Amino acid sequence: MGAMGFFLVRRGLINEAGLKLLSFLSVNVFFPLFIFNQIMTHFDPWHTPYWWAFPLVNMSMILTGLLICYLLFLRHKDPMKDEVMAIASFHNGGYIPLLLVLALPLGAMAGRIYSCVLLSIIGWDTLLWSLGVWLITRHKSSRIDFGRMCNPPLISMFAAIILVFALGHRMVPEAVLKPAKILGDAALAVAMIVIGGNLSLSRFREVQWVKLSGVVLIKLIALPLITLTFLSLVKVDPLISFVAIIQSCMPSSITLSIICSNYQTKNQKFVNQCIFVTHL
Repeated sequence: MGAMGFFLVRRGLINEAGLKLLSFLSVNVFFPLFIFNQIMTHFDPWHTPYWWAFPLVNMSMILTGLLICYLLFLRHKDPMKDEVMAIASFHNGGYIPLLLVLALPLGAMAGRIYSCVLLSIIGWDTLLWSLGVWLITRHKSSRIDFGRMCNPPLISMFAAIILVFALGHRMVPEAVLKPAKILGDAALAVAMIVIGGNLSLSRFREVQWVKLSGVVLIKLIALPLITLTFLSLVKVDPLISFVAIIQSCMPSSITLSIICSNYQTKNQKFVNQCIFVTHL
């Protein structure tokens, strides 16, 4: 999917303005509907004990990554600090973990684990579309811009959670959920096309390999080791542990590329290069 975006841009079938439009649609249409449909379809707090613990898994993972980066940057000023902190801390917490769960031979537990991974995405979405957006865009303003943090994906997520608690599971009519699912399913495909297209505009001769290597070390080595060490020392429910291990091993979030493109932030090329390398 990423290769398709790469060659569409290289052949001139999509230009930079087209990528901006796809990013705008992703943030304002596809991702909000994807989040809304997933929560309305799978979020059932009454049949999942300790459901609140699963969002905390992803929140803890992201905050640990941010803490590591913050400590590293205490004595070292860097113009790319915000981008490095975001790309090293925010993992691809949605689509790939779900694919892994579907591919593993989990037997009768597959459905329950699938639901738990989906619940963990609530925590990931909450921080990505609030703290993540602020971190990526804060160079534009010295103060917190609550307008950017109250974006469609975050509003969609809280609206869906409130509906579930107020009206119950599966109370939204099929006439609303079905088109939401059809459009929401386009979110990942469009995101991959945008990343591939942005990569085709990047020059890998200009890659800052030291910073990129640091991102890989934090994201794919340090965080999984910290998670594994913590789980070996602290007694945690096996299901929570399983979800935590999967989430800790994920590459950088592809959605950060969409956020960078939508808000026209600086250092977009570096973010795309990190996403590409961590996925490899």
